[in-house]
Amino acid sequence: MKQTAVEILEYINSLRVISSHNHHLSDELYRGLDLNGILQNSYANWADTPPDINDAAAVDEFLNRTRCNSFVRWICDAFEQLYGVPFTGKTALLLNETIKTAYAKNENQHLDILQKNCRFDKIINDRQPVPGYDLGHPELFAPSFRCDGFFSGYLKDKPEPNGFFPYSLFEENSVHSLPGYLEQMRLAIKAKKQSGCVALKVAIAYERPLNFENTDIDKAAKAFNNREATEKEILDFGDVVMFHIAEAAADFSLPLQIHTGMGQCRGTNPMQLLTLIERNPNTTFHLLHGGFPWLSDTFALLMQFKNVYTDTCWIPYLSTTAATQYIIEALEVAGAHRLTWGDDAWMAEDSYGALLAMEHALSNALVRMIEDGAIDLPYALYIAKRMMHDNAKELFDICD
Repeated sequence: MKQTAVEILEYINSLRVISSHNHHLSDELYRGLDLNGILQNSYANWADTPPDINDAAAVDEFLNRTRCNSFVRWICDAFEQLYGVPFTGKTALLLNETIKTAYAKNENQHLDILQKNCRFDKIINDRQPVPGYDLGHPELFAPSFRCDGFFSGYLKDKPEPNGFFPYSLFEENSVHSLPGYLEQMRLAIKAKKQSGCVALKVAIAYERPLNFENTDIDKAAKAFNNREATEKEILDFGDVVMFHIAEAAADFSLPLQIHTGMGQCRGTNPMQLLTLIERNPNTTFHLLHGGFPWLSDTFALLMQFKNVYTDTCWIPYLSTTAATQYIIEALEVAGAHRLTWGDDAWMAEDSYGALLAMEHALSNALVRMIEDGAIDLPYALYIAKRMMHDNAKELFDICD
């Protein structure tokens, strides 16, 4: 079985990849990048405040506290594989100079990591505050149009948390009724599809619960242009917006990516979406992050609804061990064709760390399934290619 494990991991390491979810930034934001800049903008910053890299003792103390954390574990591995220098107190300054030199010599360093080291053929990218932007690299980035701004549009001058104003997308800027607002929203989605967006994205779980229930236009209209709207009226408005986003996703043949799980951690478990999914059987729901930590919710939805897909993005980075078990259970309930993976990162080094985590979790999951007698080696390799490339290619209708 040890040789089988080696063969599976080597095969996964050889695959071209389509990343189904990413937050990569514009080229100019990577110029002059150094170790500190990467750490500050990576998930390692979620584990603990990054240390002063000039203080060897502080670096070692940081690693003593966090090296077991999945975020830190894999970005440390990424640093060593990409730059040939481990991240320790003794080597932090050398690693910093190596990174600075790489970015100074090659303005495409961040893109080279994504294309050469991560082996990405295509990246479904969610870029705020410019939703639907391909970063000037349409050969690599296929935009997912983030629709969160529409939830703030009950007031014309209210931006969404990233500072984006939804009315800036409208053909008709003067909208005086909720039906008119919803029609402009639909036209904006249609225009984004025509400009190259391959999915819609909703990350409103960072702002409100996911229990979208209200479809009554009159209730939702109480919040429209109303600065005194109650919390319940604003939620009713958001519910109607979400149902119309789901309907537009079906009408324009766009998968609807929804952030589930970690967010405000209140009412963001995937089962909160049950009503929305039940009432939109023609919409393809692409549920991000497996609803971590409420992973079993996603298994139930996968079992019940064939129009639900799961994206394992972020799970291997949140907990590599949980990701291994998640992949097994998701395959058992959904089959091989409704699982995808994305790196869900801003920094290219973090993208590579996320890939290393996924490769590790996926190979472990497939070995365990072989040991259990569930699958054989050829089918394990088939699953690996489906998850890392082919499922996303079909889901987002990506051409070679």
